[in-house]
Amino acid sequence: MPAPAPKNLQEATQDAVNMTRNLADYHGYSSSAVDPSVTVISVERTGLDENGNLVREAADVDDSNETARLTMKTSGSATDTTPVRKDIHTRLVLRMRVTEKMDNSLGNMHGGCSATLVDNITSMVIFYHTSGVMGTPWSFLGVSQNLSILYMNACPVGSVIEMDVYSEQVGKSIALLTAEFWIVERDDGQTDDGEGPVHSGKWKRVKKTITGTHTKVSRLEHEMSSEPAS
Repeated sequence: MPAPAPKNLQEATQDAVNMTRNLADYHGYSSSAVDPSVTVISVERTGLDENGNLVREAADVDDSNETARLTMKTSGSATDTTPVRKDIHTRLVLRMRVTEKMDNSLGNMHGGCSATLVDNITSMVIFYHTSGVMGTPWSFLGVSQNLSILYMNACPVGSVIEMDVYSEQVGKSIALLTAEFWIVERDDGQTDDGEGPVHSGKWKRVKKTITGTHTKVSRLEHEMSSEPAS
């Protein structure tokens, strides 16, 4: 019996959006690294269909309302059953403001905050690799095995960062996920006030600040336990 198809683009993106909201509101450690301004900007998923042909799905995301709205940049609808079946790769771009609660006492984002973000944000791309059916690979997003962070430049409090996360490889039991964080600035003639929302408008990347890799394992006996995914 063939494996169930991965979630369609709408379902997987809604899961990612819900995760950002849960992280920002969660009464636990992860919330210290996530500001409510966090927003999903775009998604792209590529892979092979049942006949081995390369297919691509891409959309801009508006998560300003409870239900995320996807504007497709490729043919088809976000609610269509995805044609992607194997060799899947997903890129998700998020944007967020660096706030005072992330301060390392030097006016920049704390390194531990950056690591927590890489841990959590990279996990979101796995939503695009799973059917979500209980008992199938990655239905609980897996558990962390290794996390590696390279700090390249500071992220000042008040700045806006884009988090570009990508699934390099997701197999039945091992996933290698990567992240790049960039400081971005307005590129539409508007002045950023250091406090307002960060979804709308045109922004440009000006400095890479962090790169990270995250290895996760999908071990169902672990995932079915009470340990939360990270």
